[in-house]
Amino acid sequence: MKKFILSVMATALLACGLSSCNGGAPKATYANGDIDTLAYAFGLMQGSRFAGIADTGAVIPEKVINLDNFLAGFINAIRRDSSNFEMTFDEAKAFLDNYDRKLRQEMEEKRQAVIKENKTKGADFMAENAKKEGVVVTESGLQIETIKAGTGKQPQEGDKVLVNYKGTLIDGTQFDANDSTEFSVNGVVRGFKEGLLSMKEGGKVKITMPSDLAYGDRGAGQNIPGGSTLQFDVELLKVIPAPAKKK
Repeated sequence: MKKFILSVMATALLACGLSSCNGGAPKATYANGDIDTLAYAFGLMQGSRFAGIADTGAVIPEKVINLDNFLAGFINAIRRDSSNFEMTFDEAKAFLDNYDRKLRQEMEEKRQAVIKENKTKGADFMAENAKKEGVVVTESGLQIETIKAGTGKQPQEGDKVLVNYKGTLIDGTQFDANDSTEFSVNGVVRGFKEGLLSMKEGGKVKITMPSDLAYGDRGAGQNIPGGSTLQFDVELLKVIPAPAKKK
């Protein structure tokens, strides 16, 4: 079945725990030699596979699975004991498909609520930040505070730059930092790019950007939620001009 459902199931199983859900796993016996060893080895490997799926991050802790029901369905299927099936395979597939859609809808609703909250907090933060002395608000809505004015080259489209930078959320949580790192001016989010193009070598600035100039509603990985306003402390060490175009 779909990996999403398996992820939720595995996470719920692990959160529930064998010891708390049904009094502990039964003790393995090996009266039949290799056949019994095969059974335990197969079960162990399948359990490990489920644990690995749980590590993908699809965690819904409030959903707790009934482990006895899971094992009943699992054992009936392995034994092909259709006389004890509580539903057909088609009914099971239809239920899981519908449940998958329901979970996805719930997660999307929660995601949208987080995005809305982040945008509201971000707008309030930027409104206050704009009042700070030395903060310039550009036409795009980017806020640039010059900490130290540079005197060297100013980057252009297509150039590369060597910078020190630190990125934080508006609550101060750091999500990235690098010293003496090189990248293309055109290879960063819009707000960072605009800030770089306003600088000169030797300069230091604090850039504050709304989510639409950063990573938008999608966010970035685990560290930047959707709708997040970001701040970057940037020091421009060197401009590396783009190679001249051949005529």
